[in-house]
Amino acid sequence: MRVIVLGGCGEMGSEATRDLARTSEFEEIVVADVNLEKARALAEELGGGRVRALRVDASDEQSLSEQLRGFDVVANCTTYHFGLVATRAAIRAGVNYLDLGGLFNTPKQLELDAEARAAGVTICLGCGATPGVTNLLARRAADQLDEVSEVHIAFASFRSVAPSPGLLDTVLDEFSPGSRRFFWRAGEFVEVPAFSGAKQVRFEEPVGWTEVYYVPHSETHTLPRFLGKGVRLVDVRGTWRPEIMRALRVFADFQLTGAQTVSFDGREINSKAFLRRHILQHAAEVGGAGEWAFLLNVEVIGKRDGKTARHEYTSSHPVRAEWGTSATARVTGIPASIGAQKLARGEVTRAGVLAPEVCFEPQPFFQELSRRGIHVREQEAE
Repeated sequence: MRVIVLGGCGEMGSEATRDLARTSEFEEIVVADVNLEKARALAEELGGGRVRALRVDASDEQSLSEQLRGFDVVANCTTYHFGLVATRAAIRAGVNYLDLGGLFNTPKQLELDAEARAAGVTICLGCGATPGVTNLLARRAADQLDEVSEVHIAFASFRSVAPSPGLLDTVLDEFSPGSRRFFWRAGEFVEVPAFSGAKQVRFEEPVGWTEVYYVPHSETHTLPRFLGKGVRLVDVRGTWRPEIMRALRVFADFQLTGAQTVSFDGREINSKAFLRRHILQHAAEVGGAGEWAFLLNVEVIGKRDGKTARHEYTSSHPVRAEWGTSATARVTGIPASIGAQKLARGEVTRAGVLAPEVCFEPQPFFQELSRRGIHVREQEAE
């Protein structure tokens, strides 16, 4: 059994690779990255004779599809920029695939369903924390209800503004006025502006109650499609540390996160490219103090036996003293490892472009998370 991890030595991918090396039965684990030196360093660190490095260019679909042939599973842990190319490459190679979520790719990936079914492969979109674990929490609630009316998903990411370039891209895009964000209601996508939908949500410690806002996320595309039970509303909100949210508002007000250009010393400079470069040079100075956490809250409202019922799920994980500054990476990368192992063991028999709520049974997945220190708490009320 062979697995290849695209971006396998990156911030998210390295945690997926480490978990695969610690817990899986794969005979070969390939750390695939454009940075071969960094991939080799991680392969040597993990050792064991079954982890090796491979240089890949995730932007080259034809080359990538050739490199994927012969693997049992590809876990795409690159940034969302490469999601559509990697999905098409996996289908062409006839290899089962999962990724960490596509932000703006998901609708285009879902359009490849017929091609995936014809190739006999499973494409699991968004098997990280959110999307990923959040999808399975919604599925867990739906399994206990006769009808589902509302699904409200929220996350709180307490970390520095840019532990990696990919994570910086995500936060800038999620709160850029130029990005399109939606929630899903009664069969339609409702577009909303940045910093809208403010809502107080309770997370586990060290976050507690905090304000979250609408963000563009894959769950709004997959849960209405796959969850069933008559669901009528799906929305996703998120937040970062308060000081980061204040900065993002300033960036938005001064149009620094869009496609605008400014003239400077006779040159045209893209404002977002400049901002991104500047933040990466000073990332450790913003939002890095205090506890690091990546926590989830999923609320599902529906009916059981004719009565309205509400299920709420919250997640927790070890504190910084134990996990250091790896909370976001572990809570995202570990579910990808678990999903890849389940795909390889043949636990998913349905072909096509799917999502975690279709591919996996919630409780066994949560048990695997718990073994690794990521716990889910469930509360129910009528």
